[in-house]
Amino acid sequence: MARVIGITEQEATPEIKELFQRQRKMFGDVLNTTPVFALRPTILAGSTALAAGIDTSGLIEPPLKYLVYTKTAWINGCPF
Repeated sequence: MARVIGITEQEATPEIKELFQRQRKMFGDVLNTTPVFALRPTILAGSTALAAGIDTSGLIEPPLKYLVYTKTAWINGCPF
């Protein structure tokens, strides 16, 4: 059971609902951390910016990046 309960779709702002929809389209579901981070919009914005910065830096080659995603999901028991 989660220690911190994130926001629900009904509680989400229009911007957060849009983010939920984008994640469902991209990943098939909302990532577990998003509803929790959405409790504090500045934390959500910061984590999103960090992920975007890493993603667009070009320091990690795309094939390796997807291998890391897959391995991390496998370790965590995610069906990605």
